[in-house]
Amino acid sequence: MNITIFGGSGFVGQKLTEELTSRGHNVTSISRSGRPVGLTAPWSKKATWVHSDILQDTHWHSAVKHADWVIDTIGILWEHPNKKITYDRFILQPVQLILDYLQKHNPTAEFLFISANSAPLPLRKYMDAKLQAEQLIKDSSQPYTIVYPSFVVGKARFLSITGGRVITFMQKIPGVRKLVQNYTPISREKLAVELSNVVEGKTSLYTQRQT
Repeated sequence: MNITIFGGSGFVGQKLTEELTSRGHNVTSISRSGRPVGLTAPWSKKATWVHSDILQDTHWHSAVKHADWVIDTIGILWEHPNKKITYDRFILQPVQLILDYLQKHNPTAEFLFISANSAPLPLRKYMDAKLQAEQLIKDSSQPYTIVYPSFVVGKARFLSITGGRVITFMQKIPGVRKLVQNYTPISREKLAVELSNVVEGKTSLYTQRQT
């Protein structure tokens, strides 16, 4: 299949690109940086890397026009408004731009959005943005699938490993377990496998929000 990944050079997107190319799919990765500097792994040569900023240009259009699946892995965990890094710019606006283009030029493509299962109180605005994005998708006429991973961890983000261990430890403590029961860590490798399975029509627990 022809699969286009937005944010394909990022934490989740890069691992997903690796997984999908290893399964024989034609993958186009779109990101502001294009192909990551120093990435020379054999799988990376099988992907097409496109340098494009979805908020600033239209270079990405040709990669979406004939895609069977379009996957949005763009996102941030924390806002930095002074650097113009906000949930609106990095979660909501990309979803709206992709949907607008797909509905006009590729209305049969499947849109896959990575939302979140839940988020703690300090990330309430993050969760609100994810929920707003979900509603935008549901209100569109585009075929879609939404996945709901919890806390994604991986060696590429050292702090995520530490955070994941803390959550796992807290889940073993009676009385505290309930506070973190919806944040069970998932490795980015496992998430890449789950997302790839969804693309290939297989079932995944992550297509439903867990409670």
